[in-house]
Amino acid sequence: MNHKHTRVHLSHQLLQAALTLLITFTTLGLHAQTKPTMATLFKAMPDSIMPYLSQNNRLDMIDFMEAKMKAEVTNLLSGRSTMTALTDDSLSISMNDVLTVDMHAIETSEPVDSSNVVIYLQRTYRIDGQQAEVVVDVYSATWRHLSSNIKTSSLLRRDESLQRK
Repeated sequence: MNHKHTRVHLSHQLLQAALTLLITFTTLGLHAQTKPTMATLFKAMPDSIMPYLSQNNRLDMIDFMEAKMKAEVTNLLSGRSTMTALTDDSLSISMNDVLTVDMHAIETSEPVDSSNVVIYLQRTYRIDGQQAEVVVDVYSATWRHLSSNIKTSSLLRRDESLQRK
């Protein structure tokens, strides 16, 4: 009888181990599935981050891209803005003749605001077709601002040279 009890105990341990593995793989699978797409992040973006575009403008752009149509909308300044690229982890928008916005969802090794994704948002300003300034902001997946940086700026150099005269 003691031998039978040991077999039942081992079977119970195997069942527990199998159940633990199943739960672990299910949790990992759910984690992989819950990585937000760029479309999801763009839809949830607060209007204050890109005041040119209303939420309806953003939704229209995504719908047009998914329908393989030209993703052009009338922005809130009565100009034309066009989404030129949309993938699961990036997008690009020509806001007007001067401003281009590129966004990338970048995976992190450590969670930030309970997500392993941060959003890299780059604004490139051009004057007469030449790059004048690149401003980069980093946000959490919940759109909490994490950092800012001006990568290059010929505008600032031009201002400094004028001040020296």
